[in-house]
Amino acid sequence: MRVTAESIFETNYAENIYRAVLPEAESNDFERSVVDISVNETGLLLNITANDSVSMRSALNTWLRLVQIAYEVGEVTQPFFNEEYR
Repeated sequence: MRVTAESIFETNYAENIYRAVLPEAESNDFERSVVDISVNETGLLLNITANDSVSMRSALNTWLRLVQIAYEVGEVTQPFFNEEYR
């Protein structure tokens, strides 16, 4: 049974998050799931297809955590890239 999940993250950091997690997506070392990540006008789009619900749970846990970490790093570092700090 194939299982799919689609997540859309509406954030100003979509491009930064995408660049941060892209190397992991390109590695394609996943045996039981396929991940597609992209940026569109709405934000960050994450599609996961897995062979079963156990694989889906594992992939979702991994990718949601990766996106969360990248977002949190963006929140912390963004003020240092604003004009007022230069």
